[in-house]
Amino acid sequence: MSPLTKLFVVLQVILSIALTAAVVVYVSREDAQLANLKAAQTTALAAQSERDAAVAAMNAATSNANAVQERSNAQATQFNANITAAQQQLADLNVQLAKANTSNATQALQITQLTEGLKAATDTTANLNTTVAQLRTSSDEAVKRAAEASQRINELDNTLQVTEAERRNLAEQLAEATQNNQRLSRALQDLGGNVNEVIAGRVQPRTAGVAINGVIREKRDIAGVPYATISVGSADDVQRGMQFKVIQGDKFLGTLTVDSVEQQEATGRLQGPAVAEIVPGVQVRTQY
Repeated sequence: MSPLTKLFVVLQVILSIALTAAVVVYVSREDAQLANLKAAQTTALAAQSERDAAVAAMNAATSNANAVQERSNAQATQFNANITAAQQQLADLNVQLAKANTSNATQALQITQLTEGLKAATDTTANLNTTVAQLRTSSDEAVKRAAEASQRINELDNTLQVTEAERRNLAEQLAEATQNNQRLSRALQDLGGNVNEVIAGRVQPRTAGVAINGVIREKRDIAGVPYATISVGSADDVQRGMQFKVIQGDKFLGTLTVDSVEQQEATGRLQGPAVAEIVPGVQVRTQY
């Protein structure tokens, strides 16, 4: 019950009591009652006015209370709507949080997988680097062996060429010597000489009738035998079998016996006490 209603009830009770008192007084005291009645009527009128004012105030208060109640209801409705919206937002946020947690778990799994893949790739890279280093080492060794083999092949090819040239020269010398032997044998027989005695005699190497001078151009070993190339050849009347003295200043180093002859140079075997000292630039002479 609102305060205004209580006030109205209290007023009614008071008025009832007043009226009852007035009636009682009126009955007991008619004369006084009349005067009092008038006073009571006046008081009643005043009370009625007060009651009407109280009722009006109560109605106004009730209207205000209703307006306040309506505003409160409206506010409560709006608050409930806000709560509902907030709850919906909270539900949406929970859904988004669940999705985010799922996405984070997926990303964490992917990160773990990527980390493992990176570690595997790093290990593979390290193994590949090791393999590459080994392959480089093997390649360098192979290149070195190939270079050595190529050098050896070139040396063998040069030796083969020189050996082949020497073989041809020896074959030519053998054919020429065979022919010379045959001619000499026939000549000796025609002259009545003994071929066996001539063969058993000491044969001197051929030397030039004139002095031929030159220098050593190149020195090399073929199958352990020292050979040298000199700067004079057939243009200087050099012939196979001719012997040159190898000297350095006044020192005798050895001899060179010509095996092959070309236009501007000749090649022959070296012999003597100081073959190791024979180098390019050392002089050779047919007469010493």
